[in-house]
Amino acid sequence: MPTPDASATFHGWKIVLVSFLALFVSVGFGFYSFGAFFVALTEEFGGGRTGVGVGLALFGITNGLVAPFLGSALDRGHAKRIMLWGAWLLAFGLLLTAAVRNLMQFYLVLGTLLSLGAALIGGVTASTLVANWYVRKRAMALGIATMGISLSGVVMAPVSTRLISLVGWRGTFVIYGALTLLFVVPAVRRWVVDRPEDIGLHPDGDVTSPVAGWSPAPIVSSASRRPHWTEPLRSRNFWVIALVVSMNFCANSAILTHIIAHARDLGFPPLPASYALSTIAAMGVLGKVVFGWIGDRLSGRGALWLAIGLQASGSTGLLQAESYSGLLSAAAVFGLGMGGMMPLWGTLIGACFGRRSFGRVMGLMSPILLPIQILGVPFAGYVFDRSGTYDLAFAVFVCMYLSAMLVLFLLRTPAQEPTEAPVPTGLKTAANP
Repeated sequence: MPTPDASATFHGWKIVLVSFLALFVSVGFGFYSFGAFFVALTEEFGGGRTGVGVGLALFGITNGLVAPFLGSALDRGHAKRIMLWGAWLLAFGLLLTAAVRNLMQFYLVLGTLLSLGAALIGGVTASTLVANWYVRKRAMALGIATMGISLSGVVMAPVSTRLISLVGWRGTFVIYGALTLLFVVPAVRRWVVDRPEDIGLHPDGDVTSPVAGWSPAPIVSSASRRPHWTEPLRSRNFWVIALVVSMNFCANSAILTHIIAHARDLGFPPLPASYALSTIAAMGVLGKVVFGWIGDRLSGRGALWLAIGLQASGSTGLLQAESYSGLLSAAAVFGLGMGGMMPLWGTLIGACFGRRSFGRVMGLMSPILLPIQILGVPFAGYVFDRSGTYDLAFAVFVCMYLSAMLVLFLLRTPAQEPTEAPVPTGLKTAANP
């Protein structure tokens, strides 16, 4: 186990690096490259485009169902073990996929080993791990870590397409499985530590206290306990964050899925139309850093309000775009705001519920997002099929962003992040009047 060294770089940045790598691999190998593989698989095995939706649905459902159990395990201090299992499962799933003989076998592997492995090293795990190591600098640390998601969106589709043309889709899956074993497994094994206290450090690399001006509540009784897993459901903040994030993810997923088709409907050729998606992904990288910086200096609620406002403005621009420059400009504004969603989601959970409950809350919230989150893509497709345009769908998404901004005013962020050992109900102290 690593030992603290005052002269060394704060170990938390190695945690951020591992989380970045884990998110890049779990999202890039398991999601963003999916389209390139699907084309190759349908050419060999047959099947229509409906299969894309089936595969993505299986992937998302498994992630959502696993998240609540994953969050509780993370809060008990099992991040390293969970990430190691996830890396091994993902690598084995990628290697096994190279041997599938039909689409049903592919979806079976995708819905079990690949999705479970991606879940164990992906969003909930990586975000919880980073949140354990940072408080004052949490938004920036989460922003840097979640850049792995956006960068995978920029590079994985073209890289997968190129590799498939060189070594075939089976060879590409073997390469991805081998890369996971060579880089992700050793990085997790060497660097992942659940919390800074485990090696005698404090969050943010502080010398004595977790946060300047912050101190944990005094220990009042040996009966102090961790809250029951259902307690967040009784918090208004939990439902406000869940509703705001689900509306954003609903609109975001639909716009990301349909933006190239929308650009082509505007009259732009396929390659230039694809740059609209690339622009969104690239600006998402910048957005994670920008909103990480903002989130550490403003309230998380204010930063998220600004990010949602940029998404609403960008969506309006996409709806009204007539020129190619107008389309890319709107995509850039939208991508900048969208990039802030993941780090700011984690920032608000940490601010409202604390480090010790972070994984449980994010895990419990993840399946609650699904009913609204999954509606966006089919709704936009339905609107287009009925009207021949995405105008109504994009207008509805703008209204969703504006509604989310209004709902966000209901959030009441505590003046101080909740302490790590909640006081039992009915027991009062100076820190818990």
